[in-house]
This record gives sequence, structure tokens and C-alpha cells, in this order.
Amino acid sequence: MISFDALPGNAALKTSLRHALADRFPQAVLLTGDDSAGLQPLALVLAAGILCESAGSRPCGSCLSCRKVSEAVHPDLTVVDEGENELKVDLARRIKAENAIIPNDGARRVTVIHHAHNLNPMAQNALLKELEEPPSYAFFVLTTEQPDALLQTVRSRCTRFALEPPQAAVSDEQAVALLGPFLSAVAEQREDRMMLAALAMEKTPRRALLGVLGVLQTALRDAIFAANHLSRPPLLPALQQQTQALARTVSAERLLAVYDWIGVLSDRVARNAASAAVTCSLTSDVYRLCFL
Repeated sequence: MISFDALPGNAALKTSLRHALADRFPQAVLLTGDDSAGLQPLALVLAAGILCESAGSRPCGSCLSCRKVSEAVHPDLTVVDEGENELKVDLARRIKAENAIIPNDGARRVTVIHHAHNLNPMAQNALLKELEEPPSYAFFVLTTEQPDALLQTVRSRCTRFALEPPQAAVSDEQAVALLGPFLSAVAEQREDRMMLAALAMEKTPRRALLGVLGVLQTALRDAIFAANHLSRPPLLPALQQQTQALARTVSAERLLAVYDWIGVLSDRVARNAASAAVTCSLTSDVYRLCFL
């Protein structure tokens, strides 16, 4: 059943949204947070709450409208999710055209735009008027992991709600499980397998990804010492096989360049770099630094 209770954590945020739904809910909302996997279900529950037919707590999860949202068949709910693809002005014009039509089932229409930071400037400008003065029945829920990438004029027209940052860092065991296949693929000069291993990291929450990149630098440190034939105990014994293989394949000088590059990449992640860009960098840039 679709409900706020089905979502983990963020108790204070869910309470605020419940109160807002029970009163006068803003017509343009911006949901922000580090983890798109948390933003997307929250946006759907919020859309269900806006469309819910219950006179009590919303979303009730059991009315016809809530069931239609849960089954992704509600005619008055539009969900835009193009991943990390650029969202162009044609999309904004289509949304405006759809919102010119009165709702089919009830009194409200909701448009959810995931990864709203991928709206290009023309698309954002095209939506400004719609966000500022929408029809009385039209509601917008925008989600983004990079709010600063949105125009200030867009942000100022939305009421912002933020997910709590993840509390738990990635464990050493999780980091090793993610990095083992990646390091093996680098040592074998398999760019295709590097991409697959990097993709496995793409869904890692931002703060946890920073921890994974830190462990990667530690593994590279072990490989650099091994490549220089320095007798030092490894800091990551669980990855010793991979770091030894890396040391036999890649020179210490190139490994040091990769080490430095991972530091640059960590800075970009801390500044909200898109996860897809991190995946590409872990593949193309690391391969280039090692072998080209």
C-alpha cells in the first residue's frame, strides 16, 4: 500500500509533508537529497497524497486514486524520468499543454519531474510561468540531487523539502565488494568490465560513494608500494590479490596519477557531481591514465 509509513527514515520530513497535505499544499515543490533512490518513492507517495480522495490522512493508500497511482495508471499523474539525459524545451512545452487540460478523474493534476537539474536553461525558463502561476488544479513535484544546478528563478518558485543525509557510511566489506571487480578489470585492461564494475557503484548514495573512493585510494596506495617493490604490509589485505595484479600491469608513476585523479573525483562528488559522470570517469579516465 502506498504510504509515507512504507518509506524508511526522514520522520521529520514526512511529518511536515503530512501537515502540508492536510492544509494548503504548495503547487510547486522541490524535493532534494543525495540519494535519488530515496527521492523517487517519496515523490510518488507525495503525488498520491495530492491526488488522494480521502477526507482523512493522505495518502490513504486504499482509495481508487491511490490504487491507480500505485499501479502507475492514474490519468492525472505525469512522471518524467529520463535518467541523466538532458531535458529539453519541448518537454516543458508538452507539460504546459497537458496542464491546460482539466483533470480527468478528480480535482487535481500532478506532474513529477525526476532529476530536474537536467532541465536545460531553455526548458527551465519555459516552465517558470507555469511554476509561478499554474492552473488552480495543477501541482508540480520536482526532485533533484543537485539543486544548485537549477536556475535561482526556478528554485525561488518552489517550496523546498530536503531528505535527511544518509547517516551510515559504507562498510569496509561493502567497499571491498564494489572495488574488487573494478580493480581486477583494470589489471586485466578490460575497459568493458571496468564500466560494468563502475555501474555497480552508480546507485551508491553520495556520502557512501565518497567512502568507496577513499577506500579506492587506499588500495591504489598498496599497489603503488608494490609497484615500487617496497616491502610494506597492505592496508587492505582483502584486496591484496587485486592490488598485486595491478602493480604488475601498471607502472607506479601511472598509478600515482590515478591516485591523484581519484582525489579530484572525490571533490567533484562532494560538490554534487552526477553519478553517471562518476561512472564515466572511473572507466574512461582511469583507463586513459593507466594505459594510453
